[in-house]
Amino acid sequence: MTHGDKLNSLRIVKYTLAMLALNTVLSTFITLIIGSDNLASLSFGKYFTYQLLPSYLLSAGIYTVMAKRNVVKAWNYALSVYLLGFIVGTVIVSILLQTLFIPPLWFVEVPLSIAFANVGTVIGIKLGTLDSKEVEGP
Repeated sequence: MTHGDKLNSLRIVKYTLAMLALNTVLSTFITLIIGSDNLASLSFGKYFTYQLLPSYLLSAGIYTVMAKRNVVKAWNYALSVYLLGFIVGTVIVSILLQTLFIPPLWFVEVPLSIAFANVGTVIGIKLGTLDSKEVEGP
């Protein structure tokens, strides 16, 4: 394996921290607008629409940018960022709550977050491939 084949650890950390920070800001903003008491009483459909979907769309956008910038290693970066973000996010929330926190809807949230990460990565690969074809020309 040459130096060019390795993943850039700093890039993985940068995208993971960006995703965690931006999703925290977005979630906080939504909670302030809707109110934490109102969020707790929402049906799953409204909870998904107001709380989960915006976060998943933001994450998909970040995965798109990341994959577009490095089409060749897009899947490796996506997996690395997803796993690091999942671990760091779980640790931070668990420390704040002083107990291991597993979201009550993990069986819905984890597959959906994986699906949106995949969609964002696929879109980024497509966009990156299109850009490289435009640069090369006919």
